[in-house]
Amino acid sequence: MKIVKNFIPPTESTPFNPAKAIEIPAGGNGHIMMNGMGGESFGVRKILPYAPDMNTIFVSARLNEDLYLFRDLQLSVVHRLFQHIDGLLAPFIIQKSNSLVFELTNTHKAAQTVNIQLIGYDHYSLTKLINIYSDIGSPMPQPRFLYGQATLAPGAVNIDMGVKAKSIDVEARRLTMSSNRPGDITASLKVYNTTIRNEVYLEQINDEFGQFYANVPFIIGSNMPFQVYASNKGAQQASVSFLCESYVVQKSDVNPLEV
Repeated sequence: MKIVKNFIPPTESTPFNPAKAIEIPAGGNGHIMMNGMGGESFGVRKILPYAPDMNTIFVSARLNEDLYLFRDLQLSVVHRLFQHIDGLLAPFIIQKSNSLVFELTNTHKAAQTVNIQLIGYDHYSLTKLINIYSDIGSPMPQPRFLYGQATLAPGAVNIDMGVKAKSIDVEARRLTMSSNRPGDITASLKVYNTTIRNEVYLEQINDEFGQFYANVPFIIGSNMPFQVYASNKGAQQASVSFLCESYVVQKSDVNPLEV
């Protein structure tokens, strides 16, 4: 996978980054629909959400009408994934005259206002970036997200979070987790029964990947079992979300390169 670094947008690009807010009543639902300026395409590098209690807001993201990026996760796990990085290695694209829809549920006992901002490239920058990849003879990396959500009873041990692999091979680069019970949750990871991470606390996962990519990226093959196990060492029920930033494995991939 070739990665274009230090990309400079063309002079005609705008600094516009869309943001929208919605108030969701206690126990209620709502949605935020976002697109590029004037209905043009927009390349998303970061999703920056905010709500007073992001552990009690659950979110699904639907791109270009039919592709779910992720479903039914705590908003806090999305915030953690994007908070401390420059952005995805390459953007995912909201197509012209299309949208990115965030489906939201508020499980809190009080109403909450949710604001979501997208950081990325307008259609001028996207065109330049796509042309650069064409010039170097490489397709632009395609982000994909692996995800899971679980409710853990007190003392629950090694509960499978239901993370499903994609129908194509992907390379995992960053992981993050969230919970409404910090300090109580541990996790371990396996790919096809091969241990990727021994049991560590959720906070250790986030410390490892908060600002950095995997020291050694790992491949999750097409429909291959990817097991994320979570345990609750606390005395109260816990909600836990998992989100992984990965990229479609390109046939020409041998070693990652930066250009």
